[in-house]
Amino acid sequence: MKIAVFGATGLTGARVVALALDEGHDVVALTRDASRFPLVHERLTVVEGDASSHADVKSALQGVDAIVHCLGIGGKGRGKPTSVVSDSVKVVLEEMQRATVSRIVCMSNVGAGESGSWFYRRAILPLFLRWLLPIIADKNVMEEALRNSSAEWVAVRIPNIVDGPWKPVRSSETGQGIGISITASSVARFLFEQTTSSHWLRKTPSISN
Repeated sequence: MKIAVFGATGLTGARVVALALDEGHDVVALTRDASRFPLVHERLTVVEGDASSHADVKSALQGVDAIVHCLGIGGKGRGKPTSVVSDSVKVVLEEMQRATVSRIVCMSNVGAGESGSWFYRRAILPLFLRWLLPIIADKNVMEEALRNSSAEWVAVRIPNIVDGPWKPVRSSETGQGIGISITASSVARFLFEQTTSSHWLRKTPSISN
């Protein structure tokens, strides 16, 4: 299988790339600066470009079977309105239809839609309200674009990502019972598995450790 990874230099995206290569797949990594990409591999193609550019996305999707979209703005953001993720996903959805790519797996946030436990929504979210609300609003727009598309999509709602090895993952369709953090390696494995699994197809699972 050939997988395109957007946001491939991030904490999670880099792990998705490494995992896919370890599993024997071909990978295309789209990044703004190819010189920043740390990996060199015979089955890895690094494409320099913008994830919201039709031309660059089209170039990255040649011969691809599935997409893992890990693009984000990093950390808690700046508390200002953003459309970075939703703008990119809208472009990717258009170009994947032209390239006859059917599957896309996207990173979303716990708190998007109606997800999140009472504790998360009443205690955690208000602590970071200023920073998180614009990010969640962007993810809500992204999820709506996915729902309105003909793609085979999965939008994985994720809490705070921390560095660390794989750990067992809890998943929930409603977000109930989900914790406040998850390791990047755990996220990467779950995202990668959704490129072939139909269990969460056209759904928005929330996950944590």
